[in-house]
Amino acid sequence: MLAFLTGCSTTDLSYKNNKLVLQVNDKYLQVDSRYINNRMNNFGTLFIDQKLLQLSEGNMVVYEKARTDDMNEFYYPTIDTIKIVFDARYVRVVYFSSSFYITQVILADGRPLNVIVEQLEDQSLNMVYGMTNKQINNLLNQLDSQERIPVEQQVITLDRQQGAILSRWTTYKVNIMQLVGPKRDLMGL
Repeated sequence: MLAFLTGCSTTDLSYKNNKLVLQVNDKYLQVDSRYINNRMNNFGTLFIDQKLLQLSEGNMVVYEKARTDDMNEFYYPTIDTIKIVFDARYVRVVYFSSSFYITQVILADGRPLNVIVEQLEDQSLNMVYGMTNKQINNLLNQLDSQERIPVEQQVITLDRQQGAILSRWTTYKVNIMQLVGPKRDLMGL
């Protein structure tokens, strides 16, 4: 079930009280979900919390919160980070507002995946993926989005816990490819 409220002018993508909370400008949306399980990864400079949730429609989504430590930040623009994390061929931006994106990530095998991303600052990135096109279109309608690209017809939906986490955060990507590195203001840049 989707609840629609009016709020202040900002962006947010979070998981609170069994609800995915999406806030874009003055639109505040809540999507009911049930917590299934979670996995945490620690890369020393980057901490990933991945929660597997089941939506009221029955499909599963993954909510991920990536946060750097106080001395580091994400180096790449949001869309480039998403492309790297999912080993994607490319990323189609369906909707954008400030620091909030609704995208279709075309994975290496050519399958599209709906990914919602919010990166308000350089030290935190939140995303949810696995929603159906119907769910994405419902969100877009609630956002009164006139400026959007149509979504692909066949997308990946998550119907099993095993294999639901499709992002590929690795030590190589975090440290060697430098998804994360020392804060620029600490280096005098």
